[in-house]
Amino acid sequence: MVRSEACGMKRLILAAVLFASTASAHEFVPSEDDKLAMQGRAILAREHPDVMRHLSRNDGFGGASAPLIARQMLSTAPEVVAEARAKMTVESYGTPGKGLWLIRFPYVNVAVVETGDQLVLIDSGYASVGEVLKDVLPTLSPKPLKTIVLSHVHVDHAYGARALMGLTPRPDVIASDVFPAMMDKEIRLGGSIGRFNNQPLALQPTSRDDVVMPNITFRDRMERTIGGEKFVFIRSPGETEEQIWVWLPDRKTIFTADYYQGFLPNAGNGKRITRHITEWAQAFRQMAALQPELMLPMHNAAVRGKGAIGDALTLNAQALEWIDNYVVDRLNAGERKDVIAANVPWPEKFAKAPLLDPEYNRPADIARMVARRWTGWWDDIPSHFAALPYEAEAREAVRLAGGVEALDTRARELLPTQPMLAARLADWAQYGAPDDPRALRLAIDVYLARLAEPDMPVQESTIYLDVAARARARLAAIEGAP
Repeated sequence: MVRSEACGMKRLILAAVLFASTASAHEFVPSEDDKLAMQGRAILAREHPDVMRHLSRNDGFGGASAPLIARQMLSTAPEVVAEARAKMTVESYGTPGKGLWLIRFPYVNVAVVETGDQLVLIDSGYASVGEVLKDVLPTLSPKPLKTIVLSHVHVDHAYGARALMGLTPRPDVIASDVFPAMMDKEIRLGGSIGRFNNQPLALQPTSRDDVVMPNITFRDRMERTIGGEKFVFIRSPGETEEQIWVWLPDRKTIFTADYYQGFLPNAGNGKRITRHITEWAQAFRQMAALQPELMLPMHNAAVRGKGAIGDALTLNAQALEWIDNYVVDRLNAGERKDVIAANVPWPEKFAKAPLLDPEYNRPADIARMVARRWTGWWDDIPSHFAALPYEAEAREAVRLAGGVEALDTRARELLPTQPMLAARLADWAQYGAPDDPRALRLAIDVYLARLAEPDMPVQESTIYLDVAARARARLAAIEGAP
């Protein structure tokens, strides 16, 4: 029976009813396009070894890089577990009997709190992290793990818990009462999410049996004494609607989940469900108001000191608020969404701040997320209101240009100085003439060049890699070359 600290039971039951019939009942399988991308990546890795170096410039999401893990976050294969174990580091911030540890794995952290009678785990990492934690936790303290807190449903935070459910006694799992409905959405859209995250589709969960659900839930805020110590859990939509953060008032410590990341927050992710920029900024303000003395994020390094933490949280809040207000003001002024995003006048204060480095996404991406949330899907271009396959437009563009050769020539002229425009022409060529070797070579060259740009964020670079990979695999098929 689910125990709830608020009136979330009815919502939980309703969510189960709504999503039970829509969750996928079959394994997600790779499409022919997926197979092309995999083939193409292998070819590009051989022909252009620099590609992987470019791709990994900002890899790690604030932690160590591990390409094997990045491609298999749902896997508990021995080699993946071994990689997670080998690249793990343990940082201690507690005192005897009241231990506090930040365990840093590639891409993500988990935190462990020692209370009077138990260990409390804040987030559980990806699947292989759970296997490592079974061995690591007893080395930190003889006390049993009795409580797991899941900040949100993402694979790098919630899936390590599966390996820990066999412990005796079985740990309680705390999450927002919105968590089950959000996890059902993740299950239902597993094929899409797996592709966008470059994860093996065969490992994507297809039912609730494949994931861990909470047995203790709350709506917006819950205070709970665990092992004689007060924990405060706060839900504030950010990366996801159900995301929560945790406050330990006796230790003046906050656990910031995916709100604080040590670089420009991943608030403009063009591949995932809508992010909540307004509430994300509010969460930063709420955290700062508590004047914490230790901040343990689930990405990047811990931050010590009331002043440093307050400055970091306030800076992040100001940056998100600035983008949010700018976009809303321009929407209200009647400007088109593409014009708004393409002309974000990012203030120098933010542009020069190391804590807002655009490693993963750009201010323009966050601006587009804001516009997407508050308006419909239409991008304000009249002809785009009626659905039309992009291939139809591209074929006509090829014809008007006088053929692929003209697009190829012009795109290569533009590439050194106007790479975004060159990429648009390359798209016309490859979508308008998908079997033309010249169009495919243009796509490969343009997107490899874009990927090599020194300020290219990780998310954008992975998209460009896949475009070049598919084009390279198609070219190999057409020319009969390996």
